[in-house]
Amino acid sequence: MYYSINYDIHYSSIFSSSTVGYETFMKSTTFNLTPPEDLTLQTLLKRSGSLFLESLSKANKFTNERFGSVMRDYVVCTHDLLVIPSLQRFMIEHNDVKEVLEIPADHMAILSKPQELCQCILEFARKHA
Repeated sequence: MYYSINYDIHYSSIFSSSTVGYETFMKSTTFNLTPPEDLTLQTLLKRSGSLFLESLSKANKFTNERFGSVMRDYVVCTHDLLVIPSLQRFMIEHNDVKEVLEIPADHMAILSKPQELCQCILEFARKHA
């Protein structure tokens, strides 16, 4: 299930967004390599959500003892137009990422390149087992 995130200026109320232009935006950014039927299904399944900013502001902060103890690998999606590869590499450089693989996928690699993504996950699993 995918979510459409909406909030007002005070982050206190949630309202529904218009779907006008939504499918065009998603096709040109997030789902640029994804089969059209998967984009249509995503458009039908989307629902409004929130950023939960108020509850996140009260949550425990990430610590090296907790979040920092998790081993991280990363799959760079080289055709991602939403989180462009240079930003993905910036995030990799500024986090403790152990292994990096690349695939020619859009932002939704599980839909645009499922076999390649599964191969990456299997490779990570083999290296860390």
